Amino acid sequence: MHRACVWAVLATAVSLPAQTPSRFLQAELVTAIKTKTAAPGDSVKARVVSSVTLPNGLKLGRNTEISGQVRAVDANSVAISFDQVDLDGKLTPLSLSIRAAMAPGATEDTKAQAGSVIGMRGVTLEVDEGPQHASKFRSEGKSLQLKPGLQLMLAPAQ
Repeated sequence: MHRACVWAVLATAVSLPAQTPSRFLQAELVTAIKTKTAAPGDSVKARVVSSVTLPNGLKLGRNTEISGQVRAVDANSVAISFDQVDLDGKLTPLSLSIRAAMAPGATEDTKAQAGSVIGMRGVTLEVDEGPQHASKFRSEGKSLQLKPGLQLMLAPAQ
């Protein structure tokens, strides 16, 4: 009986596929960003929420730090890009664009239209496919604040 259990466990382990590459990764904003005080070039940090293997084979573990910067800012909007990850103390280039965002505490059943930020009424997200891959958060007629904990869905820039 004991041998049968061991073989069953080994057979299962051998048949499990390696982590399938994912086109997206989930991260959490670490840096607070306010349109009233932000400036182009300001550092922005996020951290990976769950381990992922990207299509290029790069493996990012949970809590891996992602670094980027504010690319543009005005009274009602801020454009951000992420361009490197910290892999065991070594900064590695990796261009990532923000594809979606959800405020902390927002629920899945919160209604959102395409391009809107879930849980942040009146805030939209515009994805830049250009060389800077800077995704822009825009607020309807008011200053904008992105708080730590904002959930981000990131994708490698194409």
